[in-house]
Amino acid sequence: MATEVVIDVDVDEGAVRGLAVSDTVQADMAARMDAVVAVGQAMGPVDTGEYVSKIHRMPGHDDDGTVHVQADAAHSIYVEFGTRQTDRTGRRIHLPHHTLGHALDASGGDH
Repeated sequence: MATEVVIDVDVDEGAVRGLAVSDTVQADMAARMDAVVAVGQAMGPVDTGEYVSKIHRMPGHDDDGTVHVQADAAHSIYVEFGTRQTDRTGRRIHLPHHTLGHALDASGGDH
């Protein structure tokens, strides 16, 4: 014989929103994103060094607590996603590296 159990949960949206921007959570997010920066700089392609030197954690956070890492070299988009440029045989010259995506995966943690 089955018994039905019904549980009603009232979520305090304000408390949840406040938790994401709390000092404790933001300190943890900053530490995690610093690890992403370190991994990205370690595994990023280095021709001139400009790309890896421009990988950094953005100061502060968004309203929802999101912390961002970016590479703001002028050519970062081409390093991350490659180009459609090909050589005479049709092979792509500048393949994508996906450095920041791989750095997020490789930085570890329980995200």
